[in-house]
Amino acid sequence: MASEDGAVLGKLLGLLRKSKLPDKQYIPEVLKLYESLRKSRTTTNVQGAVSNRSTYHLPDGPEQQWRDACLAAADVYLVQTEFKIADEGYKLDMLGSDSVWECVSAFENWVKKHRRDLKASV
Repeated sequence: MASEDGAVLGKLLGLLRKSKLPDKQYIPEVLKLYESLRKSRTTTNVQGAVSNRSTYHLPDGPEQQWRDACLAAADVYLVQTEFKIADEGYKLDMLGSDSVWECVSAFENWVKKHRRDLKASV
């Protein structure tokens, strides 16, 4: 997640520099755009980590045996389960997106709006 965060932040700041908008003036807004792009994804990641923490650290006993049986019986690719480690939806959320493409698209929309605003104020 940290690598992805860095890639998105670097891409947004690089796009700002290439956009010919006054860099320093728009940095706080680009950081807000960054946060809006990353917040949901990082929240999902943290929630999965919290869930996995309890999944990995069950003491020996009935709950641990039930978890082991569920995971052993699960189709690795097509399963919905409370255990994030094996949940199809969670894995797709974490691995099935292109964060850099999403940030480029969001930046293009953001910069169009600001260029219109600049033209209107001139």
